[in-house]
Amino acid sequence: MSLRVGFAASLVLAVALAGPALGKTSSRTHGARTWTWSFAADTLGLPPPNTATFGGSWEVIVDSTRADLHAAGALAAVDTLSADSASVAAAAAASAAAAQAAAPRVLRQRETDDGIRYHFIQFKKPVLEDQAASVRFRILAGDIDPTAGLMFQVDAKGRNGYIVRVSGESNQLVVHYLIYGKRRDLRFAKIEPLEPGTWHTLSVERKGSIMTVSYDGTERLTIRDERYTSGSVGLWTEDDTVVDFEQLAVSKR
Repeated sequence: MSLRVGFAASLVLAVALAGPALGKTSSRTHGARTWTWSFAADTLGLPPPNTATFGGSWEVIVDSTRADLHAAGALAAVDTLSADSASVAAAAAASAAAAQAAAPRVLRQRETDDGIRYHFIQFKKPVLEDQAASVRFRILAGDIDPTAGLMFQVDAKGRNGYIVRVSGESNQLVVHYLIYGKRRDLRFAKIEPLEPGTWHTLSVERKGSIMTVSYDGTERLTIRDERYTSGSVGLWTEDDTVVDFEQLAVSKR
């Protein structure tokens, strides 16, 4: 292999492998601690570690829509660094494989026919009092009520806590509380109709008894409720919804 081709392969591999190495990380900023999940180090085809699932089929997968672009970019980088296409074949293949391995991952709930109305996954730690949580999601399919939600301050058994979710059936942002596994309504706000495959962001901040709920970066609801004061986070879907989640984060306030 020529020096030029060797440099091209090394460069593309370095770019492809750049990025977070851990599925869950934590950091401190100005005294506040944040936990984030990228799923980068989690086992493909399984739920993330230290979680509990309640219905559905939860698994970490490679985001194929972005993996293809990632690999194509790596191949293009190799091709532009050498005119000898025969010589760079091995480097291109290695670079494409590395790009695929480093492509973004998502947590997908794909169950559509298990007969269970609600599906959720709970992340057992951290358990916090005042907290801020957020997640990105995209709904891929769902005929009954395409739904994606973020749970917070959920107890250890997953039976009590709060949910903020979007409903594709009613085009609403909805806040609920769970009590002994039963869902009860708190507040509603209208949203634009959901487009399949479009990414959105849900976030909530809880300080004392006040909850502030945001959708796509805009504050939509402020609620006072004193039922629960601490717990962990989770992700929620309903009926036959197929949905991807990424960039789950929770901070201690």
